[in-house]
Amino acid sequence: MRMKQKTSAIAGFILLTAAVPNGRRAFAAAPSLGLTPGEYVLTITYEVQEQRQNQSRTATRCVRPKDLANPEEIFNDRTDAQEEKEESCAVKNLKSGNGRISYDADCANRSVHVQGNLSDTGFSVVRTVKAKASQGVSMKFTVRGTRMGACLAKENQ
Repeated sequence: MRMKQKTSAIAGFILLTAAVPNGRRAFAAAPSLGLTPGEYVLTITYEVQEQRQNQSRTATRCVRPKDLANPEEIFNDRTDAQEEKEESCAVKNLKSGNGRISYDADCANRSVHVQGNLSDTGFSVVRTVKAKASQGVSMKFTVRGTRMGACLAKENQ
């Protein structure tokens, strides 16, 4: 049984990191993330330049099946109210299994490292963001999500 799980995880990882012609990585369905699609309540806390901020914010997000193909669609600090799309980031070094996840994201103006725990109904990750500019601000976000149920029909598209 253990060998079957390892084989499944390796196959999932290969599918996740398949190269595409433009040099970016494409993401196939990602059952290895282990999350269940649905409406998640998020609690986001911040540290700026290693100083914890005294407040956090709470919001909701619909995690759709297609979002499971790209961890940056799930484990970020954006909320559904912030629909604007940022530039795409190339995800590298994705490791997911045994209730843990970690990966790096290379974006145009920043580098991101994400590490945390997940289950089928929730997650808690820490995003360490470093600006590529020499005068940039470093930030750390803790993003906790708890699944509350199915997404509303209009969000599920």
